[in-house]
Amino acid sequence: MPSLKGKSNPAYKHGHSKKSGWSSDYTHFMNIKSRCTIKSNKDYKRYGALGVTVCDRWLYGESGMSGFECFQADMGPKPTGMSLDRIDGTKGYSPDNCRWATQEEQANNKRTCHYLTIDGETKTITQWSRISGIGKATIRNRVVVQGMAPKEAVFNKLSWTKRNTTGE
Repeated sequence: MPSLKGKSNPAYKHGHSKKSGWSSDYTHFMNIKSRCTIKSNKDYKRYGALGVTVCDRWLYGESGMSGFECFQADMGPKPTGMSLDRIDGTKGYSPDNCRWATQEEQANNKRTCHYLTIDGETKTITQWSRISGIGKATIRNRVVVQGMAPKEAVFNKLSWTKRNTTGE
């Protein structure tokens, strides 16, 4: 593996190395590569071990550009407050499967999300919860445990009954 010091650092030629360390964009890029390709990376088991790959263009570069330069040409600089999101979580990192996304967008694009379709519109339980004001746990319970139809589970308001506490 080449030395990562001074001018031999791949980040040097594109201005993303600093005296105090790599730029935020370069760090983000290197984290993506390492979790998919380096078995000792703490996140490898959730990425590389599951078959998540990084496209060859971003790994090795092309046409005289480094992998990072290709990544930047394809994705542009990292917008403030966003991170790279794979549109289809079953596919790897590539220009056609990646986008810059907010934390909320990423949270709604996880393998663990439960989706409901109501009147032809598909959203996560969290998104439906925000729309209806019914709690996420309530909606999930209504659909999964009680077997309610999604529309009923999301939009039927809670009905509280007063219990008889006098023992009668």
